[in-house]
Amino acid sequence: MAKKQRKQYRMNGFKDLNGNGDANFFSILLGMLRKFSQGLLRESVGVFFIVLALVSFLSILGLTLGSWLDFWVSFLQRWFGAGSFLFAIGMALVGYRIIVPPQEKPGISLWRRLFAFELAVFSGLGLLDLVGGHAINQASNYGGLIGWGLGMIFQATIGSFSSIFADILQGLIFSVLFLIGLFSALKSIRKLFFNIENRLSGPVEEYSPLHPELQTFGFDGTIEEPEKTILKRKRRQQPLPQEFRKQFKITDDLGDVEFQQGPRESYLPGLEMLILDKNIKPDERHINRSAGLIEKTLMDFGIPAKVVGFQVGPTVTQFAVEPGYLEKTVGYEGDTRKKVTVKQISRLNKDIAMALSAERVRIEAPVPGKSYVGIEVPNKNKSIVRMRSILESEEFNKKVSPLRVALGRDVSGKAIVGDLAKMPHLLIAGSTGSGKSVCITSLTLCLVMNNSPEDLKLVMIDPKMVELVRFNGLPHIIGEVETDLERINTVLRWLVIEMQNRYKSLEELQAKDLDSYNRKVKRRKDYEHLPRIVVMIDELADLMMSSRDNTEATLVRLAQMSRAVGIHLVVATQRPSTEVVTGLIKANFPARMSFSVFSQIDSRVILDTGGAESLLSRGDMLYLAPEIGIPIRAQGVLTTDQELEDVIKYWQANWQEEEVVDAPWENLVHKEGTINTEDKLIGQAINLIRSTGRVSTSLLQRK
Repeated sequence: MAKKQRKQYRMNGFKDLNGNGDANFFSILLGMLRKFSQGLLRESVGVFFIVLALVSFLSILGLTLGSWLDFWVSFLQRWFGAGSFLFAIGMALVGYRIIVPPQEKPGISLWRRLFAFELAVFSGLGLLDLVGGHAINQASNYGGLIGWGLGMIFQATIGSFSSIFADILQGLIFSVLFLIGLFSALKSIRKLFFNIENRLSGPVEEYSPLHPELQTFGFDGTIEEPEKTILKRKRRQQPLPQEFRKQFKITDDLGDVEFQQGPRESYLPGLEMLILDKNIKPDERHINRSAGLIEKTLMDFGIPAKVVGFQVGPTVTQFAVEPGYLEKTVGYEGDTRKKVTVKQISRLNKDIAMALSAERVRIEAPVPGKSYVGIEVPNKNKSIVRMRSILESEEFNKKVSPLRVALGRDVSGKAIVGDLAKMPHLLIAGSTGSGKSVCITSLTLCLVMNNSPEDLKLVMIDPKMVELVRFNGLPHIIGEVETDLERINTVLRWLVIEMQNRYKSLEELQAKDLDSYNRKVKRRKDYEHLPRIVVMIDELADLMMSSRDNTEATLVRLAQMSRAVGIHLVVATQRPSTEVVTGLIKANFPARMSFSVFSQIDSRVILDTGGAESLLSRGDMLYLAPEIGIPIRAQGVLTTDQELEDVIKYWQANWQEEEVVDAPWENLVHKEGTINTEDKLIGQAINLIRSTGRVSTSLLQRK
């Protein structure tokens, strides 16, 4: 028994002589050293070949010298001529293959690649010999002795022909062989560099025992099978069945067609201040695979459908799915066809998202005005929508309103442009980080890019004291950006007073709206030009929590009546609940915009329909236009801080106010915050209170 155990120990070197079932430490260390020495020797030989190839290459170019290098280079040039460079490249490839052996076993493909490289080398040497004129004394400068020998063999084979015809035939044959070998060799080199890039970019994590030959022993001394090496690699995509494979082609005419924009007014900022878009070409392979997976997933649930088209947008791709027919047997009538209902497809959004490995999938069932269902899948490569491309688009320049704003691009890449004069007010909602504050910044920047301070005034309210404060110093702003909640209520009351004063002015000139009033003012000098006023409120929830009744009543009154006198509201909130967005507020804000929200309830509060809970973050939105009544999905415009600073500096440098005046609501703040001692009735009221010893509103009114 002991002899058999020693024999087994000598064979594997892993089991303890005492038979305890534990591996011997020294035998394991010996196996590791043997394996390490083998790897070190292989790597040393590979490094030697690579260094020799590099030194040879430099010596052939004349960049390094040496006694043994001169002998080695003269030997290479005598036998290979100008093809010595190919020999150096071949040595470098051999060295790399010694260091990094191929993962697959050497087969026919490996020998085919080796034969292709040799074919390219030898045919190239034959061509070099033909260029040198088959002169043996010039062989070292062209094809070397090997090329000269190949040329002589070819000349002897076709010696019956003339020398000119033989040279032409030799050049033709060797050129064809060289191109064939070079093409195959380049494919192998390309694959080699691809493997090198994979090894450098993402090393494979291997979880294996200490040595692949090591065996583990249980406590009872029985031999167990070694654990299989677990490789964490990128999971390969399973090929789709043939019937679900698509061959959609992406054309290069996506986006806006070139539009000849008219000249801008000289006093407006130039569009060169804004950043250009970076066009990202859609992934055609990803689109075709997604279309096939959608069909396959629907078929797995017994729903026949076909993807008949797609539209690529900045963030999502909308696939047009045409419902099919179900074959059903009803009574004695035989087989009948029953159309697949839209509801059957729309309830599978989570299953489709799982099949596509997508974050979220939104299903528009059906697409308005179309006979198909739209399944919107996030793009593999998302693109950023910039303002400049929309300002240069045909959709923006078709509108002649001064309050036109760039909103974004829809799922087909078409520019979406709104008009605050027709909205006439905009309500924006979205969770934190969804992009509503960036949207307000983009809307403001678009307005000041196309309107002077004489034609447009801004009232900016920012209870969060973060986003809109950057606009301080812009000549369009009345006063400064208000952040104090107590002053904000006064600002809203001033807007109501301004609205009433403007209605009186319109009544005096018998004008129905602000445009007709300003046209009549041009012919009369006793009235002043009235600019449009856009009110930006970044967070409505803070105002509703501080003073719910006053805020709601003031906003509703402004929303109901301020359109005709040129006052428009843009209100944003991150809490689209019924406590913040009340029924009266919703009724007077027909234009709404919703970014990503947490639940379908929030989506219904802001849009009266679901869908906003399936949106992505960072500018992905649903825009409800008052003239359409159906939400449109779009990617909002992104503006940078540098663009904003450049536009503000432009207006500060090119528009100088005659005198700096305080905000018009400062008088209201003074009256409401402190006692105005200049009022003559204050002293009488104080004496009345002292004499009577009591005070009330009715008492003061009677006296």
